[in-house]
Amino acid sequence: MKLPPLNALRVFLVAAEQLSFTRAGDTLHLTQGAVSRHIQSLEAHYGLQLFVRQARGLALTPEGMALLPAVRDAFHRIEAASDAINRRSRELRIKTSPSIAARWVLPKLAGFRARHPELIVSMISITGFDPNFKSREYDISFQASLTKEPGLVYHRLRPARFIPVAAPALLGSATPPSPEAFRDYPLLHPSHDDNFWHHWFTLAGVPVSGNLDAYTFDTLDLAITATLRGMGITLADESMIGEELANGSLIALSDIALQTEWAYYLIYPQELADLPSVIAFRDWALAEFAEASAGTG
Repeated sequence: MKLPPLNALRVFLVAAEQLSFTRAGDTLHLTQGAVSRHIQSLEAHYGLQLFVRQARGLALTPEGMALLPAVRDAFHRIEAASDAINRRSRELRIKTSPSIAARWVLPKLAGFRARHPELIVSMISITGFDPNFKSREYDISFQASLTKEPGLVYHRLRPARFIPVAAPALLGSATPPSPEAFRDYPLLHPSHDDNFWHHWFTLAGVPVSGNLDAYTFDTLDLAITATLRGMGITLADESMIGEELANGSLIALSDIALQTEWAYYLIYPQELADLPSVIAFRDWALAEFAEASAGTG
């Protein structure tokens, strides 16, 4: 069966709730005559009368009373769905590692919010390299990655380069130690990869045999925090400690940098590439965090 005109149903809903064509016209910014014509078209569609005029105003016929709850429910459902779609277009769900969140995103996120106050931003902190958009719990991922999965857009931001750092409180009045003397101090692992320090010592030409006794931390941010408290020497990504190096709360103990096989990327599904919130965050993140040589990969 052919459906009635949507505009006529909307006019019917308001007129039936107010039992007045005049008040319905005021609500809908229509003349009384326009309201009457919409009702007439709806009655012509059904071949039945929906309103009757009485001495004290309008009343619904049995057919009008039967139609009213169905029309009211339909418009409520349309309104709820439209609100959800509108919210989704303004929503931005970001996945990032705890260290990137603490060291890169949060210190500058207020600037993004000021530029895009219309967006509803939420952040999920997850460790690991896997972008895993299958759950659709987030729209864009800000993380380190080793490989690239099909169906995802990767923007390479910068390589991961680690340098040894310590707090002045750990060294006291002593001069910064040479790489050979690092093992005289507690070593802090910035991840559960115990080879970090082995790789760096090999790069520095310092022979190391056996296991290295060290505190191990789940995230780089925790290792940096422990280093700031004077607990030992850690390998920190230099892009995450710029402020601490500038204000002297951390000291770089060597300019020898360990560059890992993985790098930092901004990642999102291809089907979300045209989502306004993703475009806004992508453009901002590339301007804020990408090195001059970085690009889409």
